[in-house]
Amino acid sequence: MTVSRHGTGDSRPTWMQPLMEWSAVENARARLAGPIDHVPTEIGGVTLSNPGRQILAWWLEAREGRAMPGPDDVSPRALVELLPYIRYLCWEDDDNLVFRIYGSALVEASGFDLTGHGIFANAHDEVAIDRARLKMLHAQPCGIVMVRDVYGRDGKLYPCEFMTLPIAPGIDGKARIIGTVVPAVKMREWNVEVVFAGPLTLRRA
Repeated sequence: MTVSRHGTGDSRPTWMQPLMEWSAVENARARLAGPIDHVPTEIGGVTLSNPGRQILAWWLEAREGRAMPGPDDVSPRALVELLPYIRYLCWEDDDNLVFRIYGSALVEASGFDLTGHGIFANAHDEVAIDRARLKMLHAQPCGIVMVRDVYGRDGKLYPCEFMTLPIAPGIDGKARIIGTVVPAVKMREWNVEVVFAGPLTLRRA
């Protein structure tokens, strides 16, 4: 797989710096019509990050009584503050789940822009499990929040929260998923260059 390499750390673009600071992660808001008091702050013992709770609030509001929102409900205007931390993917066929949006903060953290690339391109022993888990989101339907250990290029493990929610198929018949990725532990600045080359150890789901 060939992907475009981006700078991190000292070579970070000036406009990116505020998005990588914890204050931005804590204060990003979905633009909603109503309050979010009814949205849980923790699920199954996992305390939700601010972006995770905000995108869940958007999803609950956007579905308007349906099992899940559709592609036409995915509004960049409503999600503008969360977009740096969002990944939006489409099932191109039964086995191929492709990134259609890979947020700028995720690009900066991983050093790569994965837009247009398949999430299962790097084969590993847990691909079948991950694929089945993500397909269940539409079969149930339901969302899933996971805490996974992500490796930094410094060799250390960093727990990250993956909030993932289903989006109904559009007129093309293709189902989508949307979600956020942020550190699960508070850090002053998200300045770790992470590696997504292999399976990510699952702590909680």
